[in-house]
Amino acid sequence: MRYKFKTKPYPHQREALIRALQQGHYGALWEPRTGKTKFIIDWSAALWLKGEVRQVLIICPLSVVGVWEDEYAAHCPIPYKVWLLDKGDKQVPRFSKALNVLVVNYDLAWRRPEVIRRFNPDMVVADESHRIKKPSARRSRYVRSLNKVPYRAILTGTPTPKSYRDIYGQWVFLNPKTFGTSVKKFEDRYIRFGGFKGFQVRGYQNFDEMKEKIDSDAHAVLRKDVMDVPAELYQRMSVDLEPAAWEMYQKMAYELFLELKGGEISDAKNVAVKILRLQQITGGWIKSDEGNIHQVSNAKLAACADAMEDLWNADERVVVFARFKPELDAITAVGTKHRIPTYVVRGGVGREERDVARRAFQAKPGPSLFLAQIQAGGLGIPLHPAAEVLFYSVTYAYDDYKQACDRVHGPGAASTIRYQHLVARRSVDLDIYARLQMKQDLMALIMTPKGRKAMVASLAKNLGIDS
Repeated sequence: MRYKFKTKPYPHQREALIRALQQGHYGALWEPRTGKTKFIIDWSAALWLKGEVRQVLIICPLSVVGVWEDEYAAHCPIPYKVWLLDKGDKQVPRFSKALNVLVVNYDLAWRRPEVIRRFNPDMVVADESHRIKKPSARRSRYVRSLNKVPYRAILTGTPTPKSYRDIYGQWVFLNPKTFGTSVKKFEDRYIRFGGFKGFQVRGYQNFDEMKEKIDSDAHAVLRKDVMDVPAELYQRMSVDLEPAAWEMYQKMAYELFLELKGGEISDAKNVAVKILRLQQITGGWIKSDEGNIHQVSNAKLAACADAMEDLWNADERVVVFARFKPELDAITAVGTKHRIPTYVVRGGVGREERDVARRAFQAKPGPSLFLAQIQAGGLGIPLHPAAEVLFYSVTYAYDDYKQACDRVHGPGAASTIRYQHLVARRSVDLDIYARLQMKQDLMALIMTPKGRKAMVASLAKNLGIDS
């Protein structure tokens, strides 16, 4: 069979297609904007031409659902039909003689198993597969149940956002033969535990063996190895909290308790809640135990507004990521006040609205604002017209942060991309970014392409990982 591409592939996409056709499963550990979706489209089309695949199931985050529809239109060289499964859909799409593609978000997939069962996929793709890293999660258990489908793929540029434990949950779907089906045996072989009750990850062992097994099923691709990438500037925008806000921060940090206006209180019952409350204070708003939102600082918002205004005056498109809803509301109000086209992606915004926002931001030149809740909008949304990204607040999850950074890469991206991080001095903000840096170093080991053993050995030594 001679396969005719609709759009010209990069060499790594061509090589991946050949390998996937040979082994029947494939892990594309490719950084964003390196063409994971095009590779899958070509693979599914080639299998359709061979008569081996008629139904393809793609499971992905909600923000990515509409992207797949656009990508099939751009790259698929054969007749096809794409269905996007929504909450109210309970019927199996009507099959066509063409390639049938069903796209569903992770949290809907396990709630509609009967629809997917009747769809009877020949091929299953777990896009942004780090979403199934936790073996006990419902979405992970459901995707794992599909590991007997003939053709399977995982796609992610962040395979280990927390630790190397994240590998197991993805591989038990992709190829259960590689690491087996016992998470305990996997952990005993590759993880070193310690700390409180022996449950904390303190290091790793047999790393070379684990990396070799990963490379037998998957291939890591770095953006810099396949295309010209823009220069990246990572900058910290330090903010001083007002004296009253700093006093509240200190009180929460040491007394775990705050008294707010109207006699309402906010307390921290454990360390996790304490960290959450401290980060809320640096952002400017805190939630009382009674459920009401209180503004306690304007420092970070004022700094963010000043930065955005300077960029809009220079006719720039700006992307801002924030964690908490009051922050999103306040930043949205800044865009509205300046009469700037503002597009918002957050929890509760439906797929169609997200797609409209994404397309409008890309197509409309001139100053604009794309604002996203980092957990909801950091995945799969191409935002490459922007040259400036502001991080108002982030989570400890490296995948949230990394994916958010990568949204502005792609064809037509600016020659230099600047990431500005709003950080309150002497605060928990500093610790969060330090933890993200540590996770980034761990990720680099897994994402080092096969054949660069010296680089892997050097990274592993620096991180104290046993080979």
